[in-house]
Amino acid sequence: MVIFRWLSLILIVLAVMLLGADLVATLEKKALVVRSFHDVLALFDYDAKQFLIVNLPPQLLNVAVTVIDAPGWLILATFAFFFAIIAPSSKKVRPLPPPPPLPR
Repeated sequence: MVIFRWLSLILIVLAVMLLGADLVATLEKKALVVRSFHDVLALFDYDAKQFLIVNLPPQLLNVAVTVIDAPGWLILATFAFFFAIIAPSSKKVRPLPPPPPLPR
């Protein structure tokens, strides 16, 4: 379970980095810039759309292409959220201290 928590933190950091990069690009170009997950994967010379078109049946193709065309930071943040739910914290929650007595 520790690996899921670690992976969740790494994906959150990457999602925030992508969101910051989109914000900086938007400020530079003075127009809204949102990089899709496909654009992020294209930075590593991987054509995800072509792979999906070749290998997926037509019933799943539209859903998969829609996910790939979503903003990159949103996809990574969603995966990080699911990994965080899978591996809850192992810390024991301390009970709250009793409230102070009311002055009378």
